[in-house]
Amino acid sequence: MKLDIDQIRNGCNQFNLSGLKSAIPLSDGFANLNYKIITDQGYFLYRVCLQQSNIKLIHWEIELLLSLQRFDFPTAYMLASKGGDYLIDTDHGKVMIYEFKNGHEPLLNPATVGEIAKALARLNLFPDWHRFSRKNVINMDNCIGLIEKFKDAPVQYPEVYPYFKDQTLFLKAFVQKDLPKGIIHGDCFPDNTIFQGDRLVAIIDFEEGCVDHLLMEIGMTINGFCFVDNQIDPVLMNAFLREYNRIRPLTQEELELLPLYIQWAAHGMISWHLKYYLIYKKNYKQLKRVMELMNRVKILKKTRLPQIEM
Repeated sequence: MKLDIDQIRNGCNQFNLSGLKSAIPLSDGFANLNYKIITDQGYFLYRVCLQQSNIKLIHWEIELLLSLQRFDFPTAYMLASKGGDYLIDTDHGKVMIYEFKNGHEPLLNPATVGEIAKALARLNLFPDWHRFSRKNVINMDNCIGLIEKFKDAPVQYPEVYPYFKDQTLFLKAFVQKDLPKGIIHGDCFPDNTIFQGDRLVAIIDFEEGCVDHLLMEIGMTINGFCFVDNQIDPVLMNAFLREYNRIRPLTQEELELLPLYIQWAAHGMISWHLKYYLIYKKNYKQLKRVMELMNRVKILKKTRLPQIEM
């Protein structure tokens, strides 16, 4: 799907954005069509929501972002339309417009990793999290349900399916323990962050935001920011944990379970790739990522984490 400039201009008019100068297509996601637009009022992100089944989740994200705005969290916020809505109907679909934050993906170093840790610790302490009851799409029930589909899956991966079953059963008891919960971003990787130099400008794309164990946020972000050449980097991991712990101190049980939650986050990513792509159609890029994550977990299970320096 490709939009012409007049379609985007008509959408902008509903948000009181005038003088559209250009609309630059950005990489398309599975659920969205994105354009960087330049108007008389500045730069914005023009998003067309392609999956109508996700409208309920979009409204959940809108409510969360409005709450985070009052919490002064560093992200890209939405514009309200003339009618005060954040999601509008157009002839080309449902549209949202966000602030466009200038910057770049970060280099992985202790300073940038520490910036992410401080922001996520604040997010995980968000006080009104009980109002947001969305479950993480990465959860044990979904993993078990996925295993049940393997036998009749259109595409078979004998090198993946037995491993996935064994690792799911291994992790099951650990990830269901009662740990601190709250709002998590759930997908904090470098491509979902914007930096200027070593300074964090915004953590974006809350589409996977949910309520879960806060240790899942830590495990997922360590997977995103603290691995180099598929090996955990002790300097980066300690930088993350040190800055995170200063704002939200980890419990002793969280510290003990941290190695398993780093595995669980990697396993959850594997489940996502399988569920939405690979069991239905062969995809070399997706399979390569799954194999990389499998090897990561196998290495983690054989080695002790570097000493954590708080």
